[in-house]
Amino acid sequence: MFKLNKLALLVPLCLCFGVQAKLNVPQSIDELPVLAQDNLHSVVCSRTANYFLRAHYKAVKLDNAFADNVIAQYLSYLDYNKSLYLQSEVDEIYNNRAEILKAIELCNLTYPYALYNENIKKRFKKYSFYLEKLKSGFDVDTDGVIEMDRSESAYFTSRQQLEDQWLKELKNEYINQILQGKSDEKAKERLKKRFESALSRLVQVETEDVFSTFENAFATAIDPHTSYLSKQASENFNDDINLSLEGIGAVLMADDEFTVINSLVAGSPAELSKKLKPKDKIVGVRQEDGTYDDIIGWRLNDVVKKIKGPKGSAVYLDIERDEGSTQKNFTVKLIRDKIKLQDRAAKGEVKLAGKDKVGVLSIKSFYTDLHKDIKKELEKLKKENISSLVIDLRSNGGGLLPEATSSTGLFIKDGPIVLVRDVVGNIMPQVDTDESVAYDGPIVVLINRLSASSSEIMAAALRDYGRAVIIGDTSFGKGTVQQNKHLARVYDYANEDYGSVHYTIAKFYRINGNSTQLKGVVPDITFPGLVDNTQVGERVEKNALNWDKIDSVDYQGYLNIDAYVPELTLRHNNRVKDNLAFRIMREDMDRYLALKEKKVLSVNLDKRRQMKDLEDKIALENTNARLNEMGKDPVKKVDDLPDDFEFPDALLNEAVNIASDFATLSSSKVHSAQNTPIFTMYSVSNKQDNSIESTN
Repeated sequence: MFKLNKLALLVPLCLCFGVQAKLNVPQSIDELPVLAQDNLHSVVCSRTANYFLRAHYKAVKLDNAFADNVIAQYLSYLDYNKSLYLQSEVDEIYNNRAEILKAIELCNLTYPYALYNENIKKRFKKYSFYLEKLKSGFDVDTDGVIEMDRSESAYFTSRQQLEDQWLKELKNEYINQILQGKSDEKAKERLKKRFESALSRLVQVETEDVFSTFENAFATAIDPHTSYLSKQASENFNDDINLSLEGIGAVLMADDEFTVINSLVAGSPAELSKKLKPKDKIVGVRQEDGTYDDIIGWRLNDVVKKIKGPKGSAVYLDIERDEGSTQKNFTVKLIRDKIKLQDRAAKGEVKLAGKDKVGVLSIKSFYTDLHKDIKKELEKLKKENISSLVIDLRSNGGGLLPEATSSTGLFIKDGPIVLVRDVVGNIMPQVDTDESVAYDGPIVVLINRLSASSSEIMAAALRDYGRAVIIGDTSFGKGTVQQNKHLARVYDYANEDYGSVHYTIAKFYRINGNSTQLKGVVPDITFPGLVDNTQVGERVEKNALNWDKIDSVDYQGYLNIDAYVPELTLRHNNRVKDNLAFRIMREDMDRYLALKEKKVLSVNLDKRRQMKDLEDKIALENTNARLNEMGKDPVKKVDDLPDDFEFPDALLNEAVNIASDFATLSSSKVHSAQNTPIFTMYSVSNKQDNSIESTN
């Protein structure tokens, strides 16, 4: 499977079943397709380049340095784990950077197509090697290690080194099957079917696959949120934006030979299952009638056809989750359904911190009329006489900018919420003009690494105004604005669908002038992270736009939050130092990072069994410790827990405690004999010069 740009592969997973093509396993290289540019792509290429080079926020200079960047992206799609090309071959590709520039400027794609055709042959040789070794045999009793991630490693220098790597990959795949409980025979049978399927997919590659791959290499060489979307990808993108979804509600991407979950749609079956998370790999799909497909190596569109289905039908996904040096494999049953707006809507509830009532407002996305729903929920919460409010923005990937502005405006009198700087340097404040305040009490905003875009706008604005303490994990760091444009023109004679482009047109800035790009929103009080921050976030994306700073704007602030953070942090630390859930979360992440730091994984079956047994033992001990804390009986295996079982949300519960503390502290500091409001306004003006401060 060829890795493509994330945005080019937004998949709502809707509609009906697709039909798998009959397995046609090529026996020789001569049976592989030789793909070439068609006339339609010449037109699409020209129009794509026009947007990327002339309308993008980032100025692009077509020189050798940019060509090298495009080559790096193209190679990452063709050979992400660096197990197909030798260093000498890569050097030769870089020596042909002039051909890459010709492909961009003149839309002569002969060279990119030639590279892709050669890549198909390389994959044929690799899969054929796997099948031959499955037939002739190999051992997993001797010592040896495999690099867990070769994306940043050097290319191999000899054919023998490549084949040694292939053998290690095969051993690792075999060991994973054995550790899932399969017999030797069943493990080899499944791998044989997998690689035969991968070979059969090579003869199904189409010219659009080549074109999309190269155009997205060009796009992501500019920035990670710019992409070309083919006709089908464009339709999927529009479905996602319009929420015309009927399926499981996952956004997928291709990552080398794997189909990976990029994000989950709020309110969807995938999100509501509480079992899936970004970076999970889907390795198999089973239907209600029992038919099963091992989908490693499949084209993404073919995977989507297998996962799609009518409302009410079930689909079973085999999931592979990397956990440091090992992999967790499990199956998730999902019932395809329309995404219900009520499941996405903001919801309020009351939680207790001792006897203190604290409101919790959960916001999963910034959808149309969100501010109206928030206002209704706040009215209900205020009737409960809450002392403070927690706004839960965890895993909220954003949404509509106007809703970020109007929703944030519910907590301030009026004023700017976020600054938007366009491609020519115009700065446009997005302003709340409604002077009414729906809630004027103490606020705590809970974020995590998957809180992005509009979530970051709200969290940053409430912090800058002095309205909220921010807690959790540093947010994603996406401070850019994208626009989608169809490539068709009204004067086109042919009834062709040219697809669309998605590209960056502006950047967000906080009202204090700082960008949220790369750095995100940093919490005042940090919670244990539940995702690998070295793998998730804008700062780890290649070619992400830089962080910079512009002039701040005048606004009316409220509390000096910095004055409260030390005492809130002290109380928090005293409370969680013996908190079982917090300890387990920290230890789990520390153990994962320590294993990851080793960078290699044994391909000795006995050693891997020992590692898995140890990790299973730790997981069971931690599970039973938490069950004991809840007054429940222990289990013999973690899998014995009911499918719908959930441990209490320790992070949210602690957020409630912090909110209660904030209410107590702010009330005691600000209330006077005359009963002045808790939140009094002060003027903030931090004007700088007109220059832009920038760092990479």
